[in-house]
Formats: sequence, structure tokens, C-alpha cells
Amino acid sequence: MTGSPDQPPPTDATAESGGGTSLSQSSPAGLVRSPEASGKGYQPATAAGLVLCGVALWCLLGNLVDPHYGNSRYSTWWALAATAAVLALMAGLYLGLRKAAQFLVRHRVLAGLGAAAVWVLLFALQVRLAYAVRLPADWDAYAVYSSAAGLAQGTQTEIDPGYFSLNTNNILITLLLSAYFRLAVFLGVADLEMAAAVLNAVVLFTGIALTYAAARILGGRTLAAFTLLPSTVFVLLSPWLGVVYSDTVGLVFPVLILFLLLAAGRARSLAVRIPLWVLAGGAGAVGYGIKPTVLICLVAAALTAACSPALRRRRPGAMAVVLGFAVVAGSFFAGHRLITVFEQQTPVISFNVEDNPAAMPPTHFLKVGAQSFAGPHGLYYGCYNEADYLGTVTVADPEEKFRQGLDAYQERVAAMGPGGYLSFLNHKLLWVTGDGSFFSWGEGRLTGNNFVSADPGDRVIQDFFGNNRPGFPWLLSLWQGTWFLVLALVAVPLVLRSPNLMRPEVTALRIALLGLLLFLLLSEGRARFLYLYVPYFILLASLSFQTIMDKLLPARDGGGEATGGLGDTKVPQ
Repeated sequence: MTGSPDQPPPTDATAESGGGTSLSQSSPAGLVRSPEASGKGYQPATAAGLVLCGVALWCLLGNLVDPHYGNSRYSTWWALAATAAVLALMAGLYLGLRKAAQFLVRHRVLAGLGAAAVWVLLFALQVRLAYAVRLPADWDAYAVYSSAAGLAQGTQTEIDPGYFSLNTNNILITLLLSAYFRLAVFLGVADLEMAAAVLNAVVLFTGIALTYAAARILGGRTLAAFTLLPSTVFVLLSPWLGVVYSDTVGLVFPVLILFLLLAAGRARSLAVRIPLWVLAGGAGAVGYGIKPTVLICLVAAALTAACSPALRRRRPGAMAVVLGFAVVAGSFFAGHRLITVFEQQTPVISFNVEDNPAAMPPTHFLKVGAQSFAGPHGLYYGCYNEADYLGTVTVADPEEKFRQGLDAYQERVAAMGPGGYLSFLNHKLLWVTGDGSFFSWGEGRLTGNNFVSADPGDRVIQDFFGNNRPGFPWLLSLWQGTWFLVLALVAVPLVLRSPNLMRPEVTALRIALLGLLLFLLLSEGRARFLYLYVPYFILLASLSFQTIMDKLLPARDGGGEATGGLGDTKVPQ
């Protein structure tokens, strides 16, 4: 039976037995339930999603043949050994969950206690690691930290106008961090570096939990469990664990928006869906204020929903799609406007936020994105450089500043020629996607000798995170090897067109990542800018892995229910 907008949402049992919700329960934007559960009728969106799969495969093969290193040089062979080890762990987890499925169903209390223990352990580890590897603020993170701390401690009355009038994208995170520091000071915490480390740990742990929760909706407990392995590598052991900045804080927002939209798709009534849509739009506004590329995930959801057959054929669900789009978009713009008004009126900002001639124009980032220079282990493509920065800030007139950036971009592209520019973009793509450490230690001047703590126990942990410490090659290989595995799994739909992988809500994730990569190809870019979308990569990779294992080891009874949701995901028809 086909689904309808009035169809009740799936129960947890349904999600477990079928491997998760389909679009008949959850649309890409949580806007409507559609009968095209396997993605049929969404061909334009599906095709765009498959382009992302092809890009992932190209980036994997390109970096295996010709590695494009970030700030650190890894050993490809050790990275591949880590790939094999992580793959073996994921297979072991799959088999272990399959074997324990009946036990977990019969002993739900014990299963719940075990799950709670795992989450407590993960949180404790996250805080412990963040405390050990905390670093003094540097580069842009220094401007954010110092202004936030100064406002909280009363040593300054406004944020630094010289920096923030140029880099307006860091205003909101500074104001939010200042509010957090004020709370810490009120509670008697004097060490704000420690408070920042705890905040970073809480934010990253929230990212792990939201990734798990989104996976639970997409594919049940089994898929959710698979996300914990790559989440441990990239988030628990984050390359940016020692730095509070928009990359770690921003990681929460794309996956939070996804979770809210998926939850809206499962909701039984508009009375529940509408508040979830409002929250998704509001989260998008806050996330956009912290890291503008957060907006891409909302655009991807809207584009996927726009391909819905319900809209083209004016089916009953069409009005729900339109309503959902209107509510999410309206709440985003309302939230963005409220944030702008707040920034304009707060006394800690001494310049006009809305009429700010010093702000960097978008053409500056276009200019920066079209050049390369030598890094420690090869060329850096489209990366920040001091010459371009000074060339922009020394121009006072906003219109001239805009034209200067555009002219510089056009001159650089013309100098390369069409073929040369395409080659440049290819190398830039491989460079941005080739670094599993996400450009760790590539910003500022700090090294592994600059950790705040000198405690012997902390130094043991620092030996793995510090770029010039003895254990760093091991962690670097783990990051890189897991990243190779993630890219390979993201590419799986090129050869395995399982309905489970073609669902529109999954396609929306691919479109978001494709949009992010296209943006970074033209703009300033480096692997660090991918980090806030790591949960999307993890979800796609985990879903591919589950689908492969279900194909290789089908449930003996032909269904997933008896194996705790390990059977191939069934898409309601």
C-alpha cells in the first residue's frame, strides 16, 4: 500500500524491523510523506546525489595515486592499514549486534543500562581528552576567545572593532561564547581556557549524539550503532579538539537540522511538525550566523523536496511540502533578522553591522579561491594567504573592494586558461578532500609544544595529538585511513542501487555535500571547512556499510525483525 500524508508514523519496532523510516514516513526536509519511498520520481535529485558519489570515488582514487597533503604528511600504507582495521571493527560490530539481537530484545533493561554506560563513557572521554589537549587561542580563534573572555571578565566593554568589522561572520560565536564565559565566571570558574575546553567537549559530544539520533530515524539502532565508530575517530578524537571555533561549534547545526526535519517527517500531526520546522529554520539561522555554509543543508533539503512527485502531479501531499518549506524558510529569515537586530543594538559592538564598509566582500573569497602556493608537503590550493588579505583590507571603498576581488579572480583564471583552470579545480578538489585530519595544525603558529597543560597524564594524551609528538603519526594514520574508508563507502551507490540508499532523505545529504564542495571549489577552501559536515559523511558511509552487510549476510528468516533490524532495509510500497 502506498503511503499518504495522513499515514501514521512508524513505530520504533517498524524502524528496527525495516532498518529505518522511508520517505513514506520521512521526507528529505521532513516536509511530507511520499509514496515514492525508494526515490522513484525524484530522478533529478537522485542524479545530483550520484554525482556526489562519483566525486567521492574520484577524490579517493586521486589521493591514493597522488596524495594531496594538508599540513601533515601521512603514510599511505599505514593509512590503508588503518582502513582495514576500522573496516574489520565495523564488520565485527555488525556480527556482534546480529548475534546479540535476541538477547537485547529479551533483556531490554540490561540493554538500556549498557547503552547508558556507553554514553557516559563517551562523554567522560570527550571531556578528559579536551581538557588534556587544550591550546592557547591562536589565529582567528584568538580574536573570538580574547573578546569573549574580556567581555565576561569586565576587562573590555566591546569586541575588537578592527577585527570584527572585517570578519563579521565571527560576531555571533563571540557573543555566545561571552555569555557562556559570564555564566562560568558567575559560578566561580576562573580558568576560562578550561571552561572553553569543556564547552568544546560538550559541543562535540552533542554532535555524536545527534548523529546517532538521526541515524536511528534513518535506519534504526543498528545503523545508529555503526555511526559510533567513525564518530569516535573524527569527533571524540577530533583533530580540532583543542580549539573552540566555528568549525567545532558549527558541527552541531547541520546534523541538528537534519534530525529536526526527519523528526518532523515522522510526526503524526501538524501540531508537532510545525514547531519542529520552526526549530529547524531557527537552528539554520543560528548556524548560518556561526558558519555560513550551514545554509547549504537547508537549501539541499528544499531542492530535494522540490523534486517531489507530489508537487509535480499535485498529489495530496503537495500542500504539506509547500507549508513545510514556508515555515522553515520563514523561521530562518525571521531568526536571521532577529540576530542581526540584536547585533546591531548590543552595546558591545561599536560599528554598524548592517552598513559596514570594512566587511570582506564575497569577491575577496573568490579571489583567494583561485590561487595556490607552496605548503610544507606540496601546494595549497585556494587557501588563506596574507597578500590577498592585505590587498583587500587596504581598499577603503566597498565598491572598489568588490571590483578589485572580481578583477583579481578574472585575471587569475584568464592566466591559467580554460584547461589550466580545470586542472587547478581538480587539484583543489583533491586537496580539500584529501586530508583526513581536516587541516589540523594548519592554522596559526602553534605546534604540539604549546599545549596548556604540563600534567604528566595529559602529556601522554598530547603525545598523540601534537603534530611534532611521537604518537601523532598513529593518530594521523587513523584519521586518514578512516577518511579513505568513508569516501569509499559514500561512493557505494554507484554500484549498489539499493532502494535503501536511494531514498530522498538520503539523497538530500548527498546534495548538501555536493553543494558544499562546489562552494569550496570557487571560494576560499581547505579541509577544515568540511569538518562541520562530518556527520553527513558518517551517516552516508554507515548506511552504505549496513546495506552491503545486509546483502552479503541476509537474515535467515528473510526479515530484519528477528535479527534486531539487521536485515536489508525494507521500503514500504
